[in-house]
Amino acid sequence: MATAKKPAKKAPIKKVAKRTVAKRTVAKRSAMAPDLARKVAAAAEAAGSERLTAVEHAADRLGRYLREHRNTLKSVTPLLLAGSEKAPQLTLESDLSFRVRSIDERKRSSMDRASTAEVVELWAAADLYDRLEAALRRAAGLSSRPTGAIIAGLGVAGDHGAKV
Repeated sequence: MATAKKPAKKAPIKKVAKRTVAKRTVAKRSAMAPDLARKVAAAAEAAGSERLTAVEHAADRLGRYLREHRNTLKSVTPLLLAGSEKAPQLTLESDLSFRVRSIDERKRSSMDRASTAEVVELWAAADLYDRLEAALRRAAGLSSRPTGAIIAGLGVAGDHGAKV
């Protein structure tokens, strides 16, 4: 008579307490040489500064784009840039300001005005211009242009025969 083997018991998974992880992190920081710690802190400060500069630069460029195309944009706004008609996420309004959907702590949704700096922080600049282009092409009755075609047109995709 054959007997079935009982499945081997798995060793219980040990949970690591958060305190242990925190102690390791503190130990890791304190183990760093003071000179290296200063250099790491300086690099962190520089990264934060570069981020602010990048947001400021992108916001300035977006503002300039909006001013240069003010009359045209006003004639087709509001433009839905993200979301759907029923649930817009980002719109360009007729006064060339942006409205962004936000949700409060009670899970209530509202569309709030956002500055160009806030918009470029929420959406990558390339994505934002892609959304503007797509919305304007829709408003003009044109089909959307796939991103791959744009990249190929710039010679980045390696397809030198691609036409945009």
